[in-house]
Amino acid sequence: MTTVIKEDAYKRLKQEIDSRGIKKKFIANEIGISPNYLGQVLNGSRKLSTDVAVKASQVLGVPLAIFLNKS
Repeated sequence: MTTVIKEDAYKRLKQEIDSRGIKKKFIANEIGISPNYLGQVLNGSRKLSTDVAVKASQVLGVPLAIFLNKS
């Protein structure tokens, strides 16, 4: 089965958040997930879901494509 989200998409998400100096709690609230859940995604212990990737791209104003596998 093909995965839509890149294996290392969480690293890109972490990079986007860190480079902007935004609090992770703020981003989690904007995405609609708990800060604990976001922390697990950012440290790689939980996979970045498609839903979270879509919301994160909207909140951060980045193209969704940075989180997706190329077809």
